[in-house]
Amino acid sequence: MTTPAYFISDVHLTLNGDEGEQEKRRHLFRFFDMIKQSGGTLFIVGDFFDFWFEYQHVIPKRYFDVINRLQQLKSAGVDIHFILGNHDYWTNDFLDGPLGIHLHQSEAEVRIDGQRILLTHGDGLLAKDTGYRLMRKVLRSRACVFLYRWIHPDLGISLAQSASRLSRKNNQPGDQQQAMFDELSQYARDRWAEGCDVVVMGHYHLNRLHTNSDGKSFLCLGDWITHYTYGKLSQGRLTLESLSV
Repeated sequence: MTTPAYFISDVHLTLNGDEGEQEKRRHLFRFFDMIKQSGGTLFIVGDFFDFWFEYQHVIPKRYFDVINRLQQLKSAGVDIHFILGNHDYWTNDFLDGPLGIHLHQSEAEVRIDGQRILLTHGDGLLAKDTGYRLMRKVLRSRACVFLYRWIHPDLGISLAQSASRLSRKNNQPGDQQQAMFDELSQYARDRWAEGCDVVVMGHYHLNRLHTNSDGKSFLCLGDWITHYTYGKLSQGRLTLESLSV
């Protein structure tokens, strides 16, 4: 797997096209241009889109410029992996077909520079998430997806946008950041005990990197709503970096 490796999550690209969204995309495309210059591998660790649902013959048209930029990265030789998140889980055969992105349904384990790295979006890991874990099973079931595809795309996308806004609002860490990070760190320690060297996670909008004295690391990627942060692994060194905006 080619390096440097870049990790990004929770960009939450929307379909509304307002000035804030246009600015976010300008920053994202600068980030893509940087990767194009350096080469390497891009890992999208979920919730890249605030809503993504592929009908049999329809995808959201307002993502055309983003899809085009991803295609440019692929054409430049950048390998792209996408760990699906709770906002963009409902794929069909477009992203990993014509676009050639490697899709991972829940998590992925890769080896880079001799390190065993676990990538997971991370939704549903907290003890309080019992109800959410049940709802996730329903929403991701084949029956639910089949039935949703029978809704006209204009109505289906509108309904999903409303649900996405509510989900994103409820997931802001607020004043519970340290308690949340401590609980998630236990998940990372369990994965380290199983042989992983690095755990990379999104979803919680926490931008933190913790490295133990033995070199094992836990990276929470932050988001592209307030932080504009990303992870980078180069020459065996993992860093949490921020795009200047």
